[in-house]
Amino acid sequence: MSIDVVNQPIDQIKEKITGIITDSKGLFIAGATIKNKETSKTTISDYEGKFDIEASIGDILEISCISYITTSITVSDKNTVSIILQEDSKVLDEVVVIGYGKQSKTKVMGASVQIKTDELNKVAGANFAQQLSGKMAGVQVNETSGQPGSSSKIIIRGTGTLTAGSNPLIVVDGVPLSEGTTLNSINSYDIESINVLKDAASAAIYGSRGANGVILVSTKKGKKGAPTISLDYYTGIQRQASRVELVNANQAAQFFNEARDWGYVSKKPTTRSESDDEATRIAKGAGKRELRLNYLKNPGLSGLANTNWMDEVFRDALMKNYSLGISGGNEKSNYYISTNYFKQQGIVIETDYERYTSSIRFNTELSDKFKFGISLNPSYSVQNKYDQDDGFNTNPVLSLIISYPFFSPYTKDGSLAIGDQLAANAPQDGALAENPVAIIKLNSNVERYFRLFGNAFVTYDISDGLQFKTLFGGDYRNPLKQFYSPSSVGYYRMPAPKAPIASETVAIAKNIITENTLNYTKNFGEHQIELLAGYTYQREEGTSSDITGTGISDDNLPNIAGASAYKVSSSKEAWVLISYLGRAQYFYKQKYQLTGTLRRDGSSRFGSNSKWGLFPSIAAGWIVSKETFFPETTIFTFAKIRASWGKTGNNQIGSYGSIALVNSQNYVYGNDLSPGFTTTSSPNPDLSWENRASTNLGLDLTIYRKFNFTADFYRSITSDLLLNVPVPQQSGFTTSTQNTGELKNSGIEISFEGNGINLGQVKWNFGGNITTNKSEVLKLGNNQNEIITGYQGSYRTKVGGPIAELYGYNILGVYKTNEQIAATPHIPGTLTGDYIMEDSNNDGIIDNKDKKGFGSYAPKITYGFNSSFAYKDFELSFSINGIQGRKKLAKETAVFLESGEGFSMPSTYYFKNRYHPVNNPNGFLGQPNTGNFSSNRQAARGSSNTFTNADYIRLRDIQIAYNLPKTAIKKIGLTKARIYLSGNNLINITKYRGFNSEAETDNILEMGFNNNRIYPNTKSVIFGINLTF
Repeated sequence: MSIDVVNQPIDQIKEKITGIITDSKGLFIAGATIKNKETSKTTISDYEGKFDIEASIGDILEISCISYITTSITVSDKNTVSIILQEDSKVLDEVVVIGYGKQSKTKVMGASVQIKTDELNKVAGANFAQQLSGKMAGVQVNETSGQPGSSSKIIIRGTGTLTAGSNPLIVVDGVPLSEGTTLNSINSYDIESINVLKDAASAAIYGSRGANGVILVSTKKGKKGAPTISLDYYTGIQRQASRVELVNANQAAQFFNEARDWGYVSKKPTTRSESDDEATRIAKGAGKRELRLNYLKNPGLSGLANTNWMDEVFRDALMKNYSLGISGGNEKSNYYISTNYFKQQGIVIETDYERYTSSIRFNTELSDKFKFGISLNPSYSVQNKYDQDDGFNTNPVLSLIISYPFFSPYTKDGSLAIGDQLAANAPQDGALAENPVAIIKLNSNVERYFRLFGNAFVTYDISDGLQFKTLFGGDYRNPLKQFYSPSSVGYYRMPAPKAPIASETVAIAKNIITENTLNYTKNFGEHQIELLAGYTYQREEGTSSDITGTGISDDNLPNIAGASAYKVSSSKEAWVLISYLGRAQYFYKQKYQLTGTLRRDGSSRFGSNSKWGLFPSIAAGWIVSKETFFPETTIFTFAKIRASWGKTGNNQIGSYGSIALVNSQNYVYGNDLSPGFTTTSSPNPDLSWENRASTNLGLDLTIYRKFNFTADFYRSITSDLLLNVPVPQQSGFTTSTQNTGELKNSGIEISFEGNGINLGQVKWNFGGNITTNKSEVLKLGNNQNEIITGYQGSYRTKVGGPIAELYGYNILGVYKTNEQIAATPHIPGTLTGDYIMEDSNNDGIIDNKDKKGFGSYAPKITYGFNSSFAYKDFELSFSINGIQGRKKLAKETAVFLESGEGFSMPSTYYFKNRYHPVNNPNGFLGQPNTGNFSSNRQAARGSSNTFTNADYIRLRDIQIAYNLPKTAIKKIGLTKARIYLSGNNLINITKYRGFNSEAETDNILEMGFNNNRIYPNTKSVIFGINLTF
């Protein structure tokens, strides 16, 4: 170096150091970070691996790059340096969980995807399913209810059944949980990673339970080192993610008057007039619903309230979470112990969820050959809720839709107003609803849930490469549900005081599993084999007792023991699954890969002639980038082609679906009434599982060692669908469950991510995914071409079409004159203000033949994107997710909010767009009509008007965090301290007009129909802190 410097030591002179960075093959490395540890200045290598940075002799330069081992050099008197980075084999060969084992990521040949705990916990919630939404290609999560403690619905690569269960198999630390089991018992902070097996090659090792995909949950375990204590805390506030706006009192009065006036006049338009008073209307034969509501006759609604029932029933709700964990280990043993407390208020008043969980995991080497491990996960929760399926009686959200704003929830002395609307509406047969605030405050519906699941295992190293493992696992569940409705609160059309009612349901379910497996691994030069053989036995059994008590004399003793009459029912069931499984894998030169699996399952659920099934799979992989002909370049640093085929099964039917079931029933013999039994289901000794054969083609690419790209094309055929098929009447039954029918799902999945991208001093990571899926019914039973079901016959499952296609009339507008009606085909009884329906087949008649398809609830496209930025000690991250091509029939809008019947409260959307010849002549929704609601209007409840676009795009989460400097926290014994502020679902862009676009029942043939399940989802703002000691 030759620089003129005055009074400055030579070792402090700053010079420009230039260099070039390559890998062990001599290829340039772009994007490496070079940091002068003395000055904290950084720079980045360019696409030719070149860089320059200011440094003095003796300064230490740290060079880091993703997928390489970080190295450091000391600056000498040379101002040009060459640096060679070595590949980090741990990064390049990341280990992922597969069925019955683990495997390096480069060896995986099937379609699977993994997410780790850091990404999960950016979304606050009671179950990890909520945290998966939008994070994985091919994995769709529907948050069917915002009620605290409710479960989400997970669909992997489309719905592959029509009547059997569609839940994926959940396996926690090797133990398969019961299908459809709640996920709330698992604290997401205890999860290390989640792997989703999507194709048959990955899931076939689980045989008859793998058709809907498999989710492998691995919980945290301890690591070698001194004890580490971690404390995670957050608190936040929630409110409705989207809000339905109802009309105010003045608008409601106008609406009800319009509806009752037109209902009255439309029956006899030549002799009736809107100006007729009540006495005249009665004299002209008017019914109750053709009379104006008495209390709306007061000028300016004098003496009436202007209650916004949405504000009374919904609230801003608090949420808090505490997690404490301790872990550690030595050369031979490790441990992890955690405890968690979670409390979530519901956005509906009086609803909440409180949960306590623990996780205990211990692993040790008993000797050079023996290893032992145990995992226990106890949990206890209390859920205060309401039954969403109980209609107006106890569902406050549904009840508020028929609660008029003219009444107040409280009396002048602050007590609950009981029966005001019931009494006021009775003379004109208005909505006879009880006060929804009283409904939720006075009725009690509590579920207590205790659960304990876990496993213990022993492994024995028989010889080099050969290991035996035996595992025993179990899952014990004990829910207790208690309900009480006092005499002091009314039901729909039933004013208080009514007869109080109490019920109690207690259940116990046990799931035990034993597994014995042999694993063998051997290298022969450039050849490697990995073999697995195993046997499993699983038994589930459960009992349930339900008691309903009436004749309770005192509401101050809300206990079923105070009843004088009881109705008791009970049930007991059990089923067994026995399995033999095997897997063989072969690898050659670390670039050619082949694997095959085979599982044979025997299930007690199926018929005596079909208890056993065989589920094979085969897969191959080719790491093209290891071929000599593949160009050595820094652009494509990894390339792999995958292909697989396999068959899985779906056994999610009742435990006794193949045999005849009986119920007790009395019969007359002679002159006596004698006890007896009657069969309730038709036996089928040939009943077996549904089979799903799946083909997958995949491509994995890594570009510049920073960008990963994965693409998969899949096609699956589900055959032997379980359907209720009509049978001859002489059999004594109308239908029989049989294996018949076929269904196809096909689609494309694309995932991409970029890691460790340097933008000056900012490090950027991003990822995204997009999935398309199309379902098609190929065959139904007994030459059946279609199944039409659901509300207003609005769901059609037809050969050649999708599952549960929305099916109804196409609405072209509103009739405004009788001449229009006379000039067009119409349903008999159609009135002005009713809907113009398209004569689709041009036969001059409007009937069911004119109905057409309008899409389905299954989205055509799902997608997600996430991004994170790190600058010094600050972090910013966000993720979005969305769906396209989803249509939905929401009962609350079709029947209540937008029907115009004049019985329930209308939404502001309906009120602004309703047709009325005087008040709103340009409206395009049906005219309000209470007393003469025609067949046209009934049919229009299942039509293009009510089949709503349910697409959405959401800001799923956003988080800003600050990591306190280690030099500062070290003084108080901390190794890490992080504070953050996050938001979940803060932005939700959708055209859906109901309470919850993801609410639905479990009936796949009516997919997307919520049937009044309308507890809205939430958005939240969270403040949290993570401490590590």
